[in-house]
Amino acid sequence: MLQQAQALEPGNTQVLTALAQVKGRTGDLPGAVQLLREVAHSLPNSPDAHVNLAVALADDGELQEALAEIGKALTLAPQLASAHLNRARLLADLHRGPEAGAEFAAAARLAPTNPDCFYYWALVERDGGEFAKESLLLRKVVKLQPENSKAYELLGDSLAAQSKQTEAIAAWRAALAIDPNSTAALYSLSRSLQRTNPAEAKRLRDQFAAIQQEQKKIDAVKSLGNQAYVAMGEHKDAEAIQLFREAIEQCGGCEVAAGLHKDLGLALCRTGDVAAGKKELKSALKLNPDDPDVVKALDMLN
Repeated sequence: MLQQAQALEPGNTQVLTALAQVKGRTGDLPGAVQLLREVAHSLPNSPDAHVNLAVALADDGELQEALAEIGKALTLAPQLASAHLNRARLLADLHRGPEAGAEFAAAARLAPTNPDCFYYWALVERDGGEFAKESLLLRKVVKLQPENSKAYELLGDSLAAQSKQTEAIAAWRAALAIDPNSTAALYSLSRSLQRTNPAEAKRLRDQFAAIQQEQKKIDAVKSLGNQAYVAMGEHKDAEAIQLFREAIEQCGGCEVAAGLHKDLGLALCRTGDVAAGKKELKSALKLNPDDPDVVKALDMLN
């Protein structure tokens, strides 16, 4: 739809920006950069246009050019918090820690309720071994984002590095209360409780091992799914269908089951086996009622 809109209005910067965002999310980073260059060229006095281009350039690995675009944005809008935040992250990626810290501080002053300012700043302090500063910043993150399990994980690690074991345990428990499958928190907490509570430590280790085993299964299932996609691209439909069936069998109702049933259903319909295809699509819809592609496909088949 965005490409159709672009064809109708090639110079519409809102359309170009939206299309670039979609391209970026789907992995076409060069395409996103090209479109955002057009936008920045059309709107040279728009700080947001330069920030958007900088983000795309950074995602594409062009850090120095991204830094130059952020510089243009800050020249136009010195108090733009998003520009300071993105400049800070770029400097951190370039291992320019002290400069990054100063930019994070500026971003935090301008946007004190943005948890990203403090989260990414904390990572810079961790890299520099400044654990007390890191934990202070992470406490601000969890205050702003009480459901951020990753921030609690890192807070626990930071506190443990400062020999504040009781506080570290509390942080890891908070992470697990939000995300019971957090392998990092499970591992750290199990190690911390080995002496004081060996029974709980063992339970946590067992849970950690079970999650790892499940992830191995999912990785194997995804590998089969990827092989099936390749086979479909080469018009080896029978092979693709067989691979999708194997993946579904191995999955056994795992987290990617809905997508596998959808892909198998579409593959079957493509080969003319509409009845079997509709059955698979209905299974996919039952697992994920909000999938618009499945709804559309079933409407077309009815």
